[in-house]
Amino acid sequence: MFVAGIKSAMRTKYFCVFFFNLLLWRAGAQNEVNTSLNALLQEARDKDVFSGNVLIVRDGQTFFQKSTGMADFATALPNTPDTRFSIGSITKVFTRILVLQLVAEGKLGLDDTLGKHLSGFSPEVAGRITLRHLLNHQSGLGQYYDLPDFSPEETEIRSATDFLPWIRQENLAFEPGARAEYSNSGYVTLAAIVEKTEGKNYAEVLKTRILDKIGMHETGFLFRMQQLPGKATGYLSNIPGPHQDNLGFSLLGGGDGGIYSTTGDLLRLSRSLVDDNLLLSDTNKLHLFNEPLFPKQYTSWQEFRREGRYAVAGGGPGINAVLSLNNEQNRVVIVLSNYDEGSAEAIFQRIGAVLNGKTPEPLQPSASRFIYQLLKTKGPAYFTENVDRDLRDNGYELEDDMVLFFTGQALLSEGKADESIALYRYYTDRFPKIVVAWNDLGDAYLLKNDRENAKKCFSKALELRPGNARAKENLDKL
Repeated sequence: MFVAGIKSAMRTKYFCVFFFNLLLWRAGAQNEVNTSLNALLQEARDKDVFSGNVLIVRDGQTFFQKSTGMADFATALPNTPDTRFSIGSITKVFTRILVLQLVAEGKLGLDDTLGKHLSGFSPEVAGRITLRHLLNHQSGLGQYYDLPDFSPEETEIRSATDFLPWIRQENLAFEPGARAEYSNSGYVTLAAIVEKTEGKNYAEVLKTRILDKIGMHETGFLFRMQQLPGKATGYLSNIPGPHQDNLGFSLLGGGDGGIYSTTGDLLRLSRSLVDDNLLLSDTNKLHLFNEPLFPKQYTSWQEFRREGRYAVAGGGPGINAVLSLNNEQNRVVIVLSNYDEGSAEAIFQRIGAVLNGKTPEPLQPSASRFIYQLLKTKGPAYFTENVDRDLRDNGYELEDDMVLFFTGQALLSEGKADESIALYRYYTDRFPKIVVAWNDLGDAYLLKNDRENAKKCFSKALELRPGNARAKENLDKL
């Protein structure tokens, strides 16, 4: 008994030493990760490519939390852990939850047609699109804001239903159910159905059915962008020059966007969706996470609970947010930014590298800032000859014309005639049907009093869009 007791005590001693060393190793590893994450956010601040909050939770405990940048440059108000940020299209997760709640209560059916709940749509649309199609981005509807007569600045938006006059004008891009293609119009339509079913506007339904239920008291909804106490102002960080806020943009929310929140409240949402049934049953949570746009589809709630991964992002001018759940590693990552689309996503991608023991790639300034600096430092002649090569060599791709638009606006505001002409000649060559580019090129030529070339540019703008007031006014002056 005495010998056995000694052996048992020795085993206990060795185990305690092993366990203590394991704790030291884990603490050292976490310190190393924290150092790398702090360095990443310091780099982001130094390069002015991110402003916002980061929260990482692992095994139910806060692993890393950091606020950086300014919530409001005008008042020098810094971001804090309690700062509220617009979350853009992450709002769609909330809309999905509301629809699935109403389905569970028998008030809606996933195979109900659009026409059963909303009037005013053409028969081919009303009878062919189902709520399941809308929920899964399979309706064939597109983006209401791309319609030629979309003029939100002239319309009072007080509900998701107020968007329907535009959405009713849309033609289907494909047969409903034939494929999945991201649709903001589809989610505004779902929000309007929620409003009609509940007899309240989207903001009221959201509050009673989700926010109050799980204690998301710092979260709210805006149909139109505005300043609120404690809410970060969005900034157009992709634009060269001084920080410009996004308050002049017609940024609307109709169930496709519009929610603002905090890292803490989004953590409450993620915990509820994984750990309890206050919002949805396990069956409906599986519906929530199984989106056809995502590559992985889970066969059971148990599978998702064990190894599921889910990440969503939202963005726009002065808005970017990422919410990521990783059940396999029992980890939640939330990144909220009041800088332009791409800012939070770039940080999130590099956080993933750090957490997986890899060295993150260096952060880059926006393409607009890169082009601006290229023109300012190398000059118009170099830019004209080498811009495509320099963009490619530095990993930039011009997916749309807004990069060039922002650069051009900065140059014109500074009165840089030669740089503006070089930029807008490239712009009109790459995107020859953009009316504003031709008008701006005309303005650039006028900076040099080159009336002949200016006249050609304004004439081209008028050719592309007959009746364009800006082009016509300039031609009349010339």
